Amino acid sequence: MEIAVILYTLRAVVKTEQNFVRGEFPVRIRIAQLKEKAFIPLGYSSAPENWDKDKGLPKPSHPHYLALSKRISEYLEDLNFEIKSAEKSGHYLTCNELKRRAIQYGNTLQPKANQLKILEYFDKVINDLELAGRSGYADTFKNARATVSKLLNDGKHIRPADRANEKDKAFLAFTKEDHLQYERQITANDLSESTISHYLRGYYRIWNMAIKEGYCSREQHHPARYIGYQPYKRIRTKKRSINQDFLQDILNLQFDPDTRMSRSQMLLKFTYFGRGINFVDLCKLKWDNIGNGTLHYRRSKNRRQYDYTLHAEALKVVEYFRNHPQTDDSEYIFPFLTAEHDTPRKRDVRIDSALKDFNEDLKVMAQAVGWERKFTSYSLRHGFATHLRNNKVEISIIKEALGHETELQTSVYLDDLDDTIVAAAINKALDFKKPKQVLRKAKRKGPRP
Repeated sequence: MEIAVILYTLRAVVKTEQNFVRGEFPVRIRIAQLKEKAFIPLGYSSAPENWDKDKGLPKPSHPHYLALSKRISEYLEDLNFEIKSAEKSGHYLTCNELKRRAIQYGNTLQPKANQLKILEYFDKVINDLELAGRSGYADTFKNARATVSKLLNDGKHIRPADRANEKDKAFLAFTKEDHLQYERQITANDLSESTISHYLRGYYRIWNMAIKEGYCSREQHHPARYIGYQPYKRIRTKKRSINQDFLQDILNLQFDPDTRMSRSQMLLKFTYFGRGINFVDLCKLKWDNIGNGTLHYRRSKNRRQYDYTLHAEALKVVEYFRNHPQTDDSEYIFPFLTAEHDTPRKRDVRIDSALKDFNEDLKVMAQAVGWERKFTSYSLRHGFATHLRNNKVEISIIKEALGHETELQTSVYLDDLDDTIVAAAINKALDFKKPKQVLRKAKRKGPRP
């Protein structure tokens, strides 16, 4: 999904907007994904000479430079949060749905007489999402709520059963020191940058929602006024891939048949040879998703349809699970989901449990072959892509194999080149040929005879 701030120059629209100065064009946020587009009007216009097209921002010469820049920043913050949260929860966002979420609290209301406190407000949002069947998105707010509860309860983790004694606080009662303490709390532990950003985005989002409902003002109360950590900065993730030789050693490990370790090894093989399929999608695969050697399914994360020929090793895994002891009469290929998992929350909980077991087994396998880096289901998808690149497969083909929309997305996704490849390339480039020996006659001393 691509977000851009533009001058909207379509004549038919410009003619209908009589409130704009002659020679100016409306400023809008354009949301684009595949062939779908949506536009969010910002209520401002600009002459081309007052607009920085490359940055998508007004120039300082714009008569409403500060106000327009502020509005753009607010909308981009909300849009980025919704996109990140949807990705985290595996929810597919259409352009129009993203637009609706961004403007659903567009008209600021007057402060309410009986305002919810911040943890109460979290609970309301979480409950609404659960009722809507968006359990993955609700988890984003649950994680943020836990960090805020810890802030308000002297660093203690309050269990749901003890929430009757949980301290809460009104939005208007938060001080600068509260926000700074929250930043210190989430950055003090040995958390990854992505985890810190995840917590902070949830914290900002709950404030944005409260502000748009009239609980407090952005100018005076938003935590971004005090917190220095940038939650939307581009984070360079740690290497997730696994060396191809070590992966081969793992595939060669021998386990007793019909054990959990044997099952996990087969899941590993299907994930890797199935083009790095996400574990959530793997668990949801049904027998009718495979036919004539082709896998066709809709990915949970982006709701796009995928159709591709399965590698022979992946097809062997499918046949293995036809006769697996845990395979029942359900429609699912892999023995995780059954008819009793009849709600989104039940399915999410079961898949989370299965993924935890799978990652535990992968860790044991990695230790068995001497692979010392972190090895999880993500490593298999990253490994699949990185191994293709290391074997000189063009990035355009890797993009198609992963189902990415752009090559830039694929480039960011790939791990750094294996250092052995880098070292070999450097050695080859710097391997100067020894120059031919040049014989020089010694200079004679004194005059020639």
